[in-house]
Amino acid sequence: MRIGLNLNVAKIIKIPSVFVYDTKVVGVSKDNADGSSRQEIIRQEVEEDDKLKLLAEPDNPYDKNAVKVLSKNDNQIGYLNKEMAETILPAIKNETEIHVTAKWVNGEKLLGVGLRIELVS
Repeated sequence: MRIGLNLNVAKIIKIPSVFVYDTKVVGVSKDNADGSSRQEIIRQEVEEDDKLKLLAEPDNPYDKNAVKVLSKNDNQIGYLNKEMAETILPAIKNETEIHVTAKWVNGEKLLGVGLRIELVS
């Protein structure tokens, strides 16, 4: 018995390229412009493995490349540090698919948040 193979058929599988960055949110001890406490927002709205959001803030008076970090409820919990913002901002501007996850939330008096940022191309 002979089994025939069709060698003229090709299957193309696209595997996306992913760039992964681990960092932490800065400015978590500050209050937002509306007076809301970032610490309270973190306490109430951020847990490990939550999906978070990034938003460019081109009108920031201190850094034109500033990138806000938002909770799942769209409340600001801080910023990316200057170097990470410069890396991520082009992806935001180009509407690259970005996945942001809270990798850790910890601290006693002051809560901090660690991020995993995945850029998918």
